[in-house]
Amino acid sequence: MDAPEQPHQHPAHTNHRWLDIVLALSAMFVSVISLFVAIEHGRTMGRMADANARMVQANSWPFVEFSTHNVDEHGNGDVRLVLTNEGIGPARIETLELWWNGQPIASPGALLDACCSTTPTERALQKTTTVAWEPASPKILRAGEEVDFFGMPETPRDKELWNKFSDEEEHGKITARICFCSVFNECWLGSGKTTHADPVASCPAPKVPFQSSPGQN
Repeated sequence: MDAPEQPHQHPAHTNHRWLDIVLALSAMFVSVISLFVAIEHGRTMGRMADANARMVQANSWPFVEFSTHNVDEHGNGDVRLVLTNEGIGPARIETLELWWNGQPIASPGALLDACCSTTPTERALQKTTTVAWEPASPKILRAGEEVDFFGMPETPRDKELWNKFSDEEEHGKITARICFCSVFNECWLGSGKTTHADPVASCPAPKVPFQSSPGQN
């Protein structure tokens, strides 16, 4: 025996036409508001995620400064060329370029040749001058860390050469260009003498990189 047919279900009505219309419009309005709130919530969460990402990147921002000195921490004569990470995140130094009075310099020996060795005697003295160096690129500097990539202490034997180099250095004839990156692979290219550095997609290969390592003349 067939089961009795179930009656069709119809939406409830109040039998008041205008009230039914108001209720339907109210339900539609609530649905629209709910949809708008959901969309705005998604946008707000997206903006918060972007803001958090920017905050993390800002807290990892490096900045490499180039400076020159002619005394050490004890007040002794010591010409030094220094790179310092003045940012708040690690700096990965990719490349370093150095110029003396506009002339590209490839090594510590080339720097002394360009600035100070003008006579055979001076060139011979330059070959025996005590020069300290430490590789500056590639290198990672923590926030606040520095590297002396060239140093020439004042000694009685080469005092004249030291004085000449120090005098020339004080006139701002040494310039540099450093390319460095953050832990997020954001890279910048700058002189290290101002607070400005240009963002770059990646560090370009320099025509004449400065190599501060033993055996460079």
